[in-house]
Amino acid sequence: MGLAAWFVVILGFVSGEADQVICMRIDVVLSDTVHSRFVTDPDIRAMFRSQGLQLQGYPMKEINTRELERLLEKNAYIKEAEVSTDVSGRMEIRLEQRIPLVRIMPEGKAGFYLDTEGKALPLSNQFVPHIFLVSGNIEDADGSTGTSTQLEEIHRFCTYVTEHPFWSEQIQQLYVNRRGEYELIPRVGAHQILMGSMEQWDKKLRNLELLYQQGLSAYGWNSYGTINLKYTNQVICTKR
Repeated sequence: MGLAAWFVVILGFVSGEADQVICMRIDVVLSDTVHSRFVTDPDIRAMFRSQGLQLQGYPMKEINTRELERLLEKNAYIKEAEVSTDVSGRMEIRLEQRIPLVRIMPEGKAGFYLDTEGKALPLSNQFVPHIFLVSGNIEDADGSTGTSTQLEEIHRFCTYVTEHPFWSEQIQQLYVNRRGEYELIPRVGAHQILMGSMEQWDKKLRNLELLYQQGLSAYGWNSYGTINLKYTNQVICTKR
């Protein structure tokens, strides 16, 4: 009984001490700043000020860490927020930023980003990522109505291309023409690549890879003006 009573006294003392802890320091930890720099430490502190939140110098017990997480996760660029405190008076804010995959630039509009999970993100004034570009006639051009079937197709295609060791170096842009057909814009060569619809795009890319390896390497990258992949069983090349 004596030992149990001792534990109760110690726990009560620690609990009482914790109730008196003042927030003395706030550390913001941002993940994956190599691929995403949408949010900075000063941005987070400015957000708190704009909400009238004065954290430093206030008792930790009066700070609702879950509400802070909800506030932070309202930011479109923040995927997940985790706020923790300790008895030294330190608050740690760990933020996982969303990673942009592709910029969607509809004709006549500035556009938006799709992240690696397909979520639409607004353009940023302070960070311009060097990522795949899709332009032209695109549905849901403001990115506010959710992911359309067309955007889902684009997202799957761009995910494959950007993760592929060969295609990530060969294709830099996708264009959607007025008929809703896709054209690939290569990094090397001045040829136009007509892909048509997204149907069996993986097979079309395999056909194009074979052409690159067997044809263009032998005859030169600028031998053809147009490469037509619309028909999955053949590749039609038109010379300049």
